[in-house]
Amino acid sequence: MNVMTLTKSRTSIFRVDRMTCPADHRLALEDRLAIIHGYFDTLPGCLYNKVAIADGGEAVHIVTVVEWESQKALNDAKAKVADFYGAIGFDPKAFMAERGIVAEFGTYAGLAI
Repeated sequence: MNVMTLTKSRTSIFRVDRMTCPADHRLALEDRLAIIHGYFDTLPGCLYNKVAIADGGEAVHIVTVVEWESQKALNDAKAKVADFYGAIGFDPKAFMAERGIVAEFGTYAGLAI
């Protein structure tokens, strides 16, 4: 029998967001994701940044995965994103509510396996 030991890897942190979006609002959400994920790539500590989509007919399911080099890098990014949103006048909660987008947000530590 194989025994696997799971331990935290490095100090990297993964931010994983899952969204269900009515198909009618897909393009608006994709436009916003392109803006913010493009911005993530300019921030220090962003190691990995991907967006994936599954078409569910009347709704689409989108998952984003961003790996940050540390909790500090993630915290710094959150502050910069808040400033960025303020500068462009964007309210993500209102945007999602107005379009019926349901989201689940999570932060995970990496595992060395």
